[in-house]
Amino acid sequence: MNSEAVEKALKELNFALTENGSITADSSIAFKDNIYDKGFYWAGRDYTKKLVLVADEDRIFSSESIDISRNKHLAINGQKVLSESELGTGVTKSNLREVGRLKGLIVDGSLSVNQFLYFDSNSDRLGIGTEAPNAALSVAEDDIEVMLGTEDYTKGKVGTFGSNDFDIVTDNTTRITVTAGGNIKVGNSASQSQMTVYGKVAVGVEHPDNEVDLHVKGAIKFNNKKHLSGTAVPDGGNYNEGDIVWNERPASGGHIGWVCIKSGNPGRWAPFGQIV
Repeated sequence: MNSEAVEKALKELNFALTENGSITADSSIAFKDNIYDKGFYWAGRDYTKKLVLVADEDRIFSSESIDISRNKHLAINGQKVLSESELGTGVTKSNLREVGRLKGLIVDGSLSVNQFLYFDSNSDRLGIGTEAPNAALSVAEDDIEVMLGTEDYTKGKVGTFGSNDFDIVTDNTTRITVTAGGNIKVGNSASQSQMTVYGKVAVGVEHPDNEVDLHVKGAIKFNNKKHLSGTAVPDGGNYNEGDIVWNERPASGGHIGWVCIKSGNPGRWAPFGQIV
């Protein structure tokens, strides 16, 4: 094809051939009729590079990366979608599988991290090792769930959800144990603990006497000796020498109580402390 024919063909496409051989266009390039697979092709190297319209969802296809100039961005319907350093505010959904270092993160709704950390937005509960936490915060390991939360909107709660003992530990040593049945043990045989109480102590008493430091409802054992109260010596049960029954009905001519003078069931007893 001679140069005149080339120029004529370019003119029909609204192109013009300059003196140095480049091609210019006086108006937009229009592809009519069969418009698919039309666009720009660059051939002559390892493979043909192209920017064309394909029939698949009427989309523009580029065989190469597209590089946008600094301080420019991609937009959809006039809204910024992606710039050099950030996503547009209109981008609200994604299926990200990996991110780098985060400076801040706000999550609205439920959350799962590595199928180990779970947040349930319906109950506002956080579970570590469990996706069904039974408190505001639950940590589950070896089929034991430890809970931290509230109960009845009136008090806090910490402990195990199932029938498991609960230990309070310092220095990797158990200091207090609450058994599944409710028994409490302080210290252990290998590590003796010291407990100091600043205030009153009551055992089995709902309203302790404020004038005493120790208020016990029933019998006590002091220095390995039983101390209990009654109106007479026991008629059954095992007792040891030195155990004491304090008289609940002291009267003039009577005695303060009775002391066991020989161990047995119920043992031998003698009155002491005559009241005059």
